[in-house]
Amino acid sequence: MTVYIELVFADNFAVTFLLAKLSYRFLQIRAKVLRMIIASLLGATAALLSPLICGVFLTIFFKLVCGVVISLILFCPKNIVKGFLIFFILTFAFGGCIFAVGYFVHGSVRKALTEPFFGIPIGLSLLLCYIMYVIVKVLLGKMLKRRDMRCYLYDAEIKLFGESVRCKAFLDSGNRLYDESSGLPIVVASIGTLSNVLSDEMITKLLTGKLSDFDGAHYVNYATLGGKARMPVFCPDSIVVYTKDKKNIINDVMLGVSFKKISDAESYGLILNPAVMKE
Repeated sequence: MTVYIELVFADNFAVTFLLAKLSYRFLQIRAKVLRMIIASLLGATAALLSPLICGVFLTIFFKLVCGVVISLILFCPKNIVKGFLIFFILTFAFGGCIFAVGYFVHGSVRKALTEPFFGIPIGLSLLLCYIMYVIVKVLLGKMLKRRDMRCYLYDAEIKLFGESVRCKAFLDSGNRLYDESSGLPIVVASIGTLSNVLSDEMITKLLTGKLSDFDGAHYVNYATLGGKARMPVFCPDSIVVYTKDKKNIINDVMLGVSFKKISDAESYGLILNPAVMKE
């Protein structure tokens, strides 16, 4: 029985540690390891004491009080409110998963709340929480990336041969491409975006390197992770970038064509050079 209690303690310590780590990620602040360890020790101790408390309501009250104390340890003083809310939401989500397993094993709400580990294989709750941790971590990473990208996304319009196509444009600080011949900055559009304004014949000419129909067209070399590559560039009629209520018409620019995806799930179709946005 002593070994079993030690395993339960370790199990709950790890679960609380995962919750604390994930809470810090949500807050986007550096994890404080010492606080996480102290909070996890308290969480593990509370899990051992919980089955000794009589009554569902007293058990819930006890867990709430422990949650408040853990939140104070982790987030006091600057992030206490947000940290408290995030930690509780994650705890309820993770706890709901464990409760579902406990209810399935015991067939009783009371036993699932007060005896969540007895009869359940040791480590199962930790495994479930770790799976949830990985899922939430991945989703959170994508959400934060999308939120950060939104600050650099603009509505744009590419004008070619008297036609125009609207798309999302991403201001990429890493795009430092310049045309050696003209000295103009290069913005890069995906062939999928340009297919909405170019005919099949024009696209075929781009693919086969027959660039005579494109104004000032030629190839430029650029570096990739796999080495060097070539990209066709030419002069568009204009590029229009909309910033809030302002319409920015950019004429002194070269348009490069990428035959590969330039964004995940094609969330944007044009990569801007920072030089075109200096104004």
